[in-house]
Order: sequence, then C-alpha cells, then structure tokens
Amino acid sequence: MSKCKFCGSSSFGSCSYSPHGKHEHITDSGHCAFCGSSSYGSCSYSPFGKHMHGSDGKKCKFCGSTSTGSCSYSPHGKHER
Repeated sequence: MSKCKFCGSSSFGSCSYSPHGKHEHITDSGHCAFCGSSSYGSCSYSPFGKHMHGSDGKKCKFCGSTSTGSCSYSPHGKHER
C-alpha cells in the first residue's frame, strides 16, 4: 500500500504535516494520490477537489490524456504531466 509523502501514513484525508492539509500518497499514474481511486474528476479528499494521479510523464495527472493544452479536470485549466 502507498504511503503519504509527508507523514508516512497509509490513510487518506487530513494530514497535519502536509502544506495543503491532506495526505498525498506517492502513487503510480493509475491511482489518485489523495484517495487511491483509479477514476478522474471530483475527489472529496483532494485539496483541489479533483483526482490527481501519479505522473508517468506521458499522461495528464488530472484526466489521463496524452494531449496538451486545456484540461477541464485540472484545477489549473491545463494538462499537467
């Protein structure tokens, strides 16, 4: 199981060691760093309100697309790898 990069916990949710107040796991591109889900879109555990997957350098962390430019899932409005 993955662990929070700020405190080492395997839990999800609030983290007093995190700068954004949420556990953020070190994960692969198939799972959300804030809740472990394989979905994209809304995430109640995320400080952004969106699932954010681990990066593999090829796909957007917020939607899984290999495109560049605008991303409606990203809190920044752009695809991010």
